[in-house]
Amino acid sequence: MYTSSKAKNQRHSFVVGVEYGHEDLFLELELGTFRTTPLHAQRIANSVNSIILLKDHMVVIFKNAESITINDDFLKQVYKFRVCIKPKLPPLELSVLTHQEREEFIRNQAYIVTEEDMKEVSWDIKTAFQYLQQEYEARDQSHFLFTPSSSYVIPLSTHVQQEVQHATY
Repeated sequence: MYTSSKAKNQRHSFVVGVEYGHEDLFLELELGTFRTTPLHAQRIANSVNSIILLKDHMVVIFKNAESITINDDFLKQVYKFRVCIKPKLPPLELSVLTHQEREEFIRNQAYIVTEEDMKEVSWDIKTAFQYLQQEYEARDQSHFLFTPSSSYVIPLSTHVQQEVQHATY
């Protein structure tokens, strides 16, 4: 008999990735396609601890202290950059706001970034690094630490899963 507990443990193919950002520059990084359970796929997505952008490469650091280095000659196909094109608003000092003002701020659409506010750019790592140095007057900065924005686990269709199985056997 087929039960929901069996369904939870079934393996399927998932594309797993993360999005990290620094100021208005966002990095989408595909971690790979995995044949696993939905829970384990989410754990893979959550395994990234931080991403550091350097002049000519990136370092992805995982929570288990392992890391991988990505440069424009190795694994370029797994990342893409996006820039937020929404005009920047001046920062607010939240501590001086009343509770009601803070609630209104949280719902203020002017401060909320949507997909429509993001523009994909076909930059290599060096271009992204130079952009951050120039845009934020950080010419002396040797690296930029990206912070987590989101993760994704996308199930592949049955047809694609069969292709992945045949490709991996």
